[in-house]
Amino acid sequence: MNMDWNFCIFLYLFCEFHSVLTFNIDPVSWKYFTRNNDVGFGYRVIQVDTTSFLVSDPLVQYSHNKRGQVYSCGISQETCLPVTINVPSEAVNMSLGLSMTKDIQSSNSVVCGPTIPKDCKVLTTLNGMCFIVNGSNAVSAPIPSALRSCPLKIDIAFLIDGSGSVEEVDFVKMKTFVITIIQSFSDCSSQFAIAQFSTGFEIHSKFEAVNDIDSWRTLIGGIEQQKGLTYSAKAINKLVDELFVTEGGARQSAIKILIVITDGRSNDEPHLRGAVEKAEKKNIIRFAIGIGEAFDDAETKQQLHVIASAPLAKYVFNVTDFDALDSIREQLEENIAIEGVQSTGSSATMEFAQDGFTAVFTSNESLIVSSVGAFQGKGGYQEHYQSQHYGHSSDFQVGSEEDSYFGYSMTIATRSKKRLVILGAPRYRHKGQVMISIIGNNATNLLVDSPKPQIGSYFGAEVCVVDLNSDTKTDLLLISAPTYVDSHSEGRVFVYFYSRQPYFTFSVALMGMAGHRGRFGSSLASPADLNGDGFRDVLIGAPLEEDRQGTIYIFNGGVDQINPTYSQRITGSSVRSGLQFFGQALSQSSLDHSGDSLPDIAVGSKGAVVLLRSRPIMLVDVKVTYSPSKISTSQTNCTKPLENTLTVCFNMSGYKHAITDMSGSISYILKLDAKRYNHRAYFLPKNRVLSDVVNVTLEEVCKDHPFLIEACTEDHLNPLLNELMITFEGLPSRSLENLQPVLLPWIKNTTLWMLDYEMNCGSDNLCVDNLKMDFSFGSANIEVGIMQEINVTVFVENTGENSYNTHFTLNYPSGLSYRRIMSRMGRVNCLSTDGMQGILLGETICQVNKPLFAGNTSAVFDIIYSINKQSNFDQKVTLSASLTSGNANHSESSELLKIKNISVKHAIYVALLRHTDSSLYINFTSGKNNLEKPLKQILEVKNEFRELNLTVFIRVPVKLGVENIWTNKNLQIPDCFKERDEQPTLTNFLKVLKKKNVLNCSVAVCAVFRCDVNLMRNERKFYNISSNLSSGWIEQIGIRSASFQLVSTASMDYDEDKYIYFSDSLGSVSVCELSTQVEVYEEFSILKEVTGGVIGGVLIMSLITAALYKSGFFKRKAKQHRKDPTQNTDEVENLNEN
Repeated sequence: MNMDWNFCIFLYLFCEFHSVLTFNIDPVSWKYFTRNNDVGFGYRVIQVDTTSFLVSDPLVQYSHNKRGQVYSCGISQETCLPVTINVPSEAVNMSLGLSMTKDIQSSNSVVCGPTIPKDCKVLTTLNGMCFIVNGSNAVSAPIPSALRSCPLKIDIAFLIDGSGSVEEVDFVKMKTFVITIIQSFSDCSSQFAIAQFSTGFEIHSKFEAVNDIDSWRTLIGGIEQQKGLTYSAKAINKLVDELFVTEGGARQSAIKILIVITDGRSNDEPHLRGAVEKAEKKNIIRFAIGIGEAFDDAETKQQLHVIASAPLAKYVFNVTDFDALDSIREQLEENIAIEGVQSTGSSATMEFAQDGFTAVFTSNESLIVSSVGAFQGKGGYQEHYQSQHYGHSSDFQVGSEEDSYFGYSMTIATRSKKRLVILGAPRYRHKGQVMISIIGNNATNLLVDSPKPQIGSYFGAEVCVVDLNSDTKTDLLLISAPTYVDSHSEGRVFVYFYSRQPYFTFSVALMGMAGHRGRFGSSLASPADLNGDGFRDVLIGAPLEEDRQGTIYIFNGGVDQINPTYSQRITGSSVRSGLQFFGQALSQSSLDHSGDSLPDIAVGSKGAVVLLRSRPIMLVDVKVTYSPSKISTSQTNCTKPLENTLTVCFNMSGYKHAITDMSGSISYILKLDAKRYNHRAYFLPKNRVLSDVVNVTLEEVCKDHPFLIEACTEDHLNPLLNELMITFEGLPSRSLENLQPVLLPWIKNTTLWMLDYEMNCGSDNLCVDNLKMDFSFGSANIEVGIMQEINVTVFVENTGENSYNTHFTLNYPSGLSYRRIMSRMGRVNCLSTDGMQGILLGETICQVNKPLFAGNTSAVFDIIYSINKQSNFDQKVTLSASLTSGNANHSESSELLKIKNISVKHAIYVALLRHTDSSLYINFTSGKNNLEKPLKQILEVKNEFRELNLTVFIRVPVKLGVENIWTNKNLQIPDCFKERDEQPTLTNFLKVLKKKNVLNCSVAVCAVFRCDVNLMRNERKFYNISSNLSSGWIEQIGIRSASFQLVSTASMDYDEDKYIYFSDSLGSVSVCELSTQVEVYEEFSILKEVTGGVIGGVLIMSLITAALYKSGFFKRKAKQHRKDPTQNTDEVENLNEN
């Protein structure tokens, strides 16, 4: 492009982002932290403040039953010390630090250990606990405060034989056996009772829990043997009536178990079966233990079979003597424990919950803790409130499907007054799913499935929200699927933008470098605005890339989006030799640890945490000048080349920072007459290309380069276009520990600088052009979403002397894109660079009649720009035009600058529709008073395009004449308010209704409702007119049978200065009628029908008779009879003969 280059050009021209492979994060480790070569160190990392950060190691085993540690690492000390956390003794091997999250509103962090095993006999449960660590490393009490009780909720009653056949020493052994069983189940949710039987029956202890095992030993040790007969049936009867009742301490919800220990045959055997059936009706599970030789007898052994539950192999035990009781103890305990689990079905609830697999702060008031293993892997979450040290909690919210791991990942999104909890379930139906729920409204759930569903992709393994402009409102949601695979990569991160309903809408998928399979998306973070452009950026970890050395990717944020091409890829091997799984953890916040006012990031790897610094971003202002400033055309000696000096100047400055100790090295290449194959200028020794290096600081640095220009060339109209290419390398800064600055990546590194020939301007050698220009728009407004293009017509004229290298420049806003030019008069060539919102205007530069724009000539051309229908302009946009030339002097009457505004209206695609659930038809019976029928008219307002505010007016007929149309005199529409009543335009409603049968606002009083609504893109809003319709208004019309259309109308109002209604969109209407057919008919009467039929029949017969008489039918018959009087007599005689 050609223009007057003798001024300073700021290089803010944008290049393609995908060419940028490195940016401003220094890929070399600044600080490196490790701990005794513990491989779990670095599993999670949180930057707490500018002086320290927290690191977890959930794998470190620092005692036989203590696993997991959290460390506080001081930046300046470069050491990590354990944080003192008072873990309860029951929280063994909890893997503390398996999850760790920071509260964005404070310096608090929550640390959880979700793998606490609890031995409940044959079942080992998995629990979890969390702790809140404040900025001073003070630690809260555990959340929850204690582990869940074992699921075995059992009431066990022992019935021991105290008859005389039992030796005293054996009676002691039997009591010792009972104590051993009680001790085994004392840690579970169990109660125990003990009774003795012989001739009599005695309860020694009703059902009680074991709070002190020693007191139970004393109690049982003090039981004295009764020494009588063996009345087993009587004992079981009394035990059922007196122990297994509420008064006996039994719990209604507990499993009931009876253990009968006896050494011989029952003396009341005939009653034994009845007593057992009584116990069976109460669902008492019975174990029978027979001791001694008495049970070698088949009949005696049969008594054990009668007492015990089925199957007998499980519930009957037979030992030779009391010393052998210990041999059955373990099997008995196991059978009791299994009974508890099977009977309660508790394996389907919270036994393997793993509380604290993830945890997030909702606010300073509450904490949400997930439990992925609850309800057989359905997972779920529970909110714990700060009152009473998080002792109060909400109901547990359960996932929808087993083995889905709902709550595997979790984050909080904020929009206005709404706070949303977002949870991943990566194993949902083997493909994964994410659920979004409004906190405090558990009934409102939105399920998000992968836009690219794939079995085993683990969609929802990580979730992360992004607040692009740091206004505390969530703009984007990131959901990772780290094991999603295709032919060239592994892992995806799906980006969703906030859209109110359904909260988040899929936008784009992010991916790592092609050819690498490294679980891209295993970690996600949006810690800060890393490059200083005003938008928060995104970090994504791929810890298995580069042969498990690991990689992190940086994606830059923008206006309402994340750029889908990564701006930087940092490999673990470049950071520090020997790193593994680099990127397995990313801090959710980036703080300034180095004191340079730039954010630093913390990255976890296997056994280590690395701090990486942001590099200061620099701008470089480049200026090229020539001496002399023009190439002479008056040279008479064509053998002597013309001498000139090119001066290149560089001025470096900081990009959105004030760091002063910055320097860099600029390597540059100058290429003379770069656009021509046969060049007209050269450096000595006759070389058109020169390379050099210059060191720059925050002060301007210039360098001179003499060169020669061939004299008397044929082409002395077209200027020399000299190309400058630069490469920037930051130099280490001593004050910043050798940190090197980096050049803003979208600065253009190749520029053209023009050197003009002198112009032929007559005897005075002074060309004074008189340039004038104007431009106009092809339409009065820009209608965004309707118009695809806008036409700008440009008029340029020169009424003075010749103008050389004339350029027309038009600056236009982002949202317009250059398409083409159409020349109407003259020669015009244009180049254009589109702008970027909030950063750079678009610029179109046109050469007019290059190289000579002669006097008294003009040029007319059209520049066509396409209009991005997604753009959001102000109500007016400004286009500014300028006109330049290579002439040193311009006429005072020249018009070289023009600024014009054009109004903008944004198309809205809104449909007012009658919803299909509206009532189509109702009917009334005439002649009956005070009837009413339910009627529903539903208006659907559908916004198909951009977010907007509008007002919907709904007019509902409410009164006809003196009668109310609806039974509810104060009819209301939810989310609307009643403005007024409108009187009908026609007063003679009887005449109108009998003619047109349409009941609308022209004949009825209408209530006008105003509904103000804000609609997001693709959002729908429904308004319900619902009440009972009265028959009174029909009765006053006086028509007994008719059909009417009851019509409510809806219209909309919007800011017409800002919006334009697009009526050609599919189904888009600005006025809608909600019509219901109302029919009135007379009631059917059988009496009337029969009476009418009889009367009608008589009338018809009368008419027929009259017609036959009139035709002479009866006269002819009479004549025939008179003519042959014997005929009848003959016929009678013939009949008699027969």
